[in-house]
Amino acid sequence: MVHIDRTSPWTKADMAAVGMIEPDADDTPRTQCRDWLVYASNARRGQSFLHWEQLRGIGQFLDIALANLHDAVIDDGADYDPVDAYAVAVTEIQVIFGVRQRQARTLVDQSVAVSESVPRVGELLRDALITPEMFAVAVARTAIVLDAGTRAAVDAELAAALRSAGQVSEKVASGIADRIVARHDPDAVRRRREKAKARRNVTARDYEDGLGGLTITADAEEARLSWAAVNALAESVCPADPRPLGVRRSAAATARLRRLPFECGCPDKSTCTAQLDEDALSERQARIVIHAVCQKSTLDGTDDEPGYLDGHGVIGADHVREMARRSDARIRDLDLDRFGAPEDLAESPILIERTAQAAEPYRPTATLDAVVRGLFPTCTLPGCARPAWSCELDHVEEYNQVCPASGGPTCLCNIAPKCKLHHVQKTSVGAADPAAGFVDDLWIDDDGSIWTAITTPHGITVEAPAPGQWLFPQLEGVKCLHQPHAPPESQASPESAPTPPSGGGLRAATAYKHAWRRAERARLRRRREQAAADDPPPF
Repeated sequence: MVHIDRTSPWTKADMAAVGMIEPDADDTPRTQCRDWLVYASNARRGQSFLHWEQLRGIGQFLDIALANLHDAVIDDGADYDPVDAYAVAVTEIQVIFGVRQRQARTLVDQSVAVSESVPRVGELLRDALITPEMFAVAVARTAIVLDAGTRAAVDAELAAALRSAGQVSEKVASGIADRIVARHDPDAVRRRREKAKARRNVTARDYEDGLGGLTITADAEEARLSWAAVNALAESVCPADPRPLGVRRSAAATARLRRLPFECGCPDKSTCTAQLDEDALSERQARIVIHAVCQKSTLDGTDDEPGYLDGHGVIGADHVREMARRSDARIRDLDLDRFGAPEDLAESPILIERTAQAAEPYRPTATLDAVVRGLFPTCTLPGCARPAWSCELDHVEEYNQVCPASGGPTCLCNIAPKCKLHHVQKTSVGAADPAAGFVDDLWIDDDGSIWTAITTPHGITVEAPAPGQWLFPQLEGVKCLHQPHAPPESQASPESAPTPPSGGGLRAATAYKHAWRRAERARLRRRREQAAADDPPPF
């Protein structure tokens, strides 16, 4: 008998051997903060490797424990129940790990996937290039692919896509998996979609303290429209309504479901400015729009390229065409040729021009607006899931309202969505000392791929390609006249950095902040280009 020792040997492990070195207490607070963040990041990456080792161990256990099961199954004369043997193995893992049976079954499924279904994606987990959560998403979203050859192709393409995706959320990883599966096995996507339709339902449950919950499961577009309708109604009250937004949402949703009037909660109705009559509500509802992006070939049925529904994610070609057939759908051709100069329309790659409104160059054209939100389907801060059409479009290098030519352009190379929170943080944090704030960047590389980067207040930079570039194959190899390389060292040295203003008020402080960020972006680009020159890609 073996007793499981619950004391952890990890407390005695040498963390320095895997790059986890505690900061020097004599360093500056800023340096210590940065080093502790790096330490924590390495620990998180270590979790990926240990999760892979955990799955490998479970897989080895299953190979041995169920070896006789395989022999019994292929022996026609054997009286053997494979379900019982598998269930016993799952239960044993449940006991050892102390988890629920469903979690134990998930671990078993992942251990099989790491060696059989998606081994190349499993290698990314081993190498700490993806998180355990991202691996779980990859396993779940590719499980519908049954053919071994197709599964191998999906595994290879998905591994390559996740390897180059950078720091992405599980939702983005799920979208990457869905679009690759849709390209390789559209029939599997159709089967999953039909099964999903059968799960549409309304359920209720009770909570403690006199509360109950109501869950509506519907087609993604209907759910997004309903959510927007509830929000629009909840936000139609007057400023004196003391209720939090969540409470107003609950009141608005239940009122509409029961066909009762939704009322403002302000204490003095004589001064209430809310317009909650049917005409006002109808006008508000009519302004609700959800957005989806797809190729023309998907709409006309030429191919089954997937599309993207804002706030939800990747949707299959059949789902795209279902939405396009709705009576309230409006289809607009983005006409990406408008990006090119008139004399260069036949050229490939496209040379980006004409992306700002002629009368108001601060604002992007409708085409650029849609393309940017398609390229970056969520807020560009890593980990933020705020949908792009709910974000504000930000000039990465700040636009100069006084002299537009001396500021950042309104162009594909300089526009990115940011949610209100992260837009405010970029704008306001570091107002007094730019070095204490965030520095973002956006560029188009030599291959025409669009990248973003964010450098935190403590000097850690995270880079990632635009997640939605697959939606716009017409932009492959795109070039832009605005996109400069970093200036040489002699033109961007610390001696040439802007000096803090000694007076001049807010305008001078803002101008200094923008100048400092331009210099910092140039320094970071120079460092990036030097790193690429020192370690070129293997091709």
